[in-house]
Amino acid sequence: MNQDYFNAVTQLVIDKLEGGYFHPDMRSKNPGKFGAYHRSGETMFGLDRHAGHDLYYSTPRKTKDVLENLKYIYGNYYTFKNQNAKEFWTTIDKANARKNWGWLYRGGSNEKRLKELTGKIMFPRYEYLANKYLSAESKKLVESNPRILFHFIYAVWNGSGWFQKFAQKFNDAVGKGMRNKNALLEVALNSRINSGNNLISNGGKKIKNFINTIKLPESNYVSPSNNLSYAPGILFGILLISGYVFYKKYKNQAL
Repeated sequence: MNQDYFNAVTQLVIDKLEGGYFHPDMRSKNPGKFGAYHRSGETMFGLDRHAGHDLYYSTPRKTKDVLENLKYIYGNYYTFKNQNAKEFWTTIDKANARKNWGWLYRGGSNEKRLKELTGKIMFPRYEYLANKYLSAESKKLVESNPRILFHFIYAVWNGSGWFQKFAQKFNDAVGKGMRNKNALLEVALNSRINSGNNLISNGGKKIKNFINTIKLPESNYVSPSNNLSYAPGILFGILLISGYVFYKKYKNQAL
């Protein structure tokens, strides 16, 4: 799947469902207000620097304790897994977000880039889960419909267990011959709404309220920034070479 297409849908997931910045220091200063965040590490657009450690770092997490782990994070004990993860968290560190950013702050001038990096960080995880749990036909159908893809991208945030459960329901429907995109979207949303988990169920109801009205990319397009941008030049080159060959072959023949 094209990265730009994935990013376009991911940014809408962020805008509609994921919050801005949170730091455990906020909970330490105001436990009454942030008591529900007792398991949360430093978080931006739903990416948790503690709980999602393996998305960003190649070295194992040293402790399960959130506050203790901050010492290792800021002591540079961990090696970033890739440049996208490094740029994402380094941008936040350079802004001294821990002291300068308030709750749910969205990054100011850094917001656009941080959203792009979120998509790049989440894309390999989506691909891993989709290839593991969706059938080949199901994956093709998911990625041909941005509204269904929205559901499965958000499932990456929900975790591998939920992704697997949602994929199983979807695979069952596809295996029974269902191909109508609206019917398949209904299967996807109902797998959330009827999940038996209040948080997941409420998220499904929320998605159902807006999924048919928000503007999403129409297809799994190939960005002009990719190989298609070279097509006019390639075509011109082919025509030029063909013309030269034709000229060499027939230049001495009588017309």
